[in-house]
Amino acid sequence: MRKQRALISWGVPLFLVLWAGVLGALQGSRYGGDVTWATDYDTALAQAQRERKPVLISAHMPGCGWCRKMDAETFTDPGVVGLSRQFICVRIDSDVDSILIEKYRIGQFPMTLILNPEGREITRFAGYVPPERFATILKELLPMARPSG
Repeated sequence: MRKQRALISWGVPLFLVLWAGVLGALQGSRYGGDVTWATDYDTALAQAQRERKPVLISAHMPGCGWCRKMDAETFTDPGVVGLSRQFICVRIDSDVDSILIEKYRIGQFPMTLILNPEGREITRFAGYVPPERFATILKELLPMARPSG
């Protein structure tokens, strides 16, 4: 009985402090983090073709906690931000860009797609991806996403 009281007396406050920290990090997130996002898909695709760069699409949904976590942690990470400059990055919103959500059959958020400069999908990955893993994925995909020649 004494152990249970001790656990409750320490466990509950510790949980509340940790939870407050998580909520604070999510509340402090900036829309899109520090990545430079194009807002118009067609313009971004034309730019990708001109500059011969792959396209990184990040699909988000308003009210999505995992999307906010990507903004707060992954898209503010210096390694991810640096690598993102080798892509034309486009952010699409489920409420605004419903045609693109349908075109790419996106039903889970957040969703990241990598396209070649011509707009053909190379790969996609769903859900929150921590910064270290996201940077590794971008490094591995970059050679496959760039046009040869």
